[in-house]
Amino acid sequence: MKKIKERIKIYLQRFFVIIYGKTHKIQKKVLFESFNGKQYSDNTRTISEKLHELYPEFEIVWKINNLNENIKLIIPEYVRIVNKIQFFKELATCFAYVTNGNMIPNKYKKKGQFFVQTWHADRAIKRVLYDNIDENEGKRLFPITDNKVTDLCVAGSDLGEEVYRTAFKYKGEVLKVGSPRNDALVNANDTIIKNIKKKLNLNNGKKILLYAPTFRDYLNSLQKIDVDIENVLKILNEKEDWICLIRTHSMSKGFEDVKNDRIINVTNYPDMTDLLLISDMLITDYSSSASDYILLHRPVILAMFDRKEYEEKCRKFRIDPDEAGFITAYNQEELNSILKNYTEQDFEKSCEKLFNYFKINETGKSAEEICYRINKEWTKFKNNH
Repeated sequence: MKKIKERIKIYLQRFFVIIYGKTHKIQKKVLFESFNGKQYSDNTRTISEKLHELYPEFEIVWKINNLNENIKLIIPEYVRIVNKIQFFKELATCFAYVTNGNMIPNKYKKKGQFFVQTWHADRAIKRVLYDNIDENEGKRLFPITDNKVTDLCVAGSDLGEEVYRTAFKYKGEVLKVGSPRNDALVNANDTIIKNIKKKLNLNNGKKILLYAPTFRDYLNSLQKIDVDIENVLKILNEKEDWICLIRTHSMSKGFEDVKNDRIINVTNYPDMTDLLLISDMLITDYSSSASDYILLHRPVILAMFDRKEYEEKCRKFRIDPDEAGFITAYNQEELNSILKNYTEQDFEKSCEKLFNYFKINETGKSAEEICYRINKEWTKFKNNH
């Protein structure tokens, strides 16, 4: 019954967009969305800010479901914010729509509009969407419409393009210039890093470990911390002074309380890229953040303590992390051994192998290229209407 109600809701939304779109013209406006309206972040944020920089005449609209204080602190004044109800009016009248999540059937597109898909997991370890449908044990994947309405997909690697072809069943154009959020990683500099640390009150000279596990589809409660972070810090602090930032996935309900001054919960910090930039080491599990972090050529470890359970209950893997070149640990003892014995050269070799495996193409100018394309398509649209 719940699924039936959800489908009815989606088709009513679609019907509204069609009717409203027939009576309202397309405007010089770009509509953005990140993680279905949960955040002001990721690829869409980078494109939005670059678009305003290059072409300030475009109106920029963001769907934000809950405008909390964390988002208010970072969202620019030039952005017009709409909620998930107002969103459908904007969708019917915008020229371009840019998202980082899959498009379900309520994303109706009318003639002349330009839809851009910037999928948030360019080099994901796990399978998604149509690639994962056989592993869902009878659960039907609700049809996505990216393959019907998308004009441009953006990727930063050969694997990223492959995901569009198989997981989205997309046959159109893929602009392989990088994931926009990774422009910051490619162009990282000390000034930017210092400014982020200042925002987080972390200008204390300590080394920073980031622990960022991914979401488990089968867990609805607070996310557990599989890694013994206190023990990890104890090992790291034998050589240098370290603290740990911990962050859950956006779909999780957060971590249980951690009572340790050296462990800081940054789940509510709105932008993962900033956290990657300031961290000296990343420990995750199956998150695509690991594949972004290698762009910084810093140590990354996959702590896959529950791999068997994860693959059985959640997602099968698209790639074998060990074969790809990741440094992996399957229990706390293995993780401790890596922390004690691996050198900078070991981690650098891992990064090099991963670059070659994924066939990475991150130019550092992805957002710029997409903005040029949006403006070019707008000019063509105006000349024809």
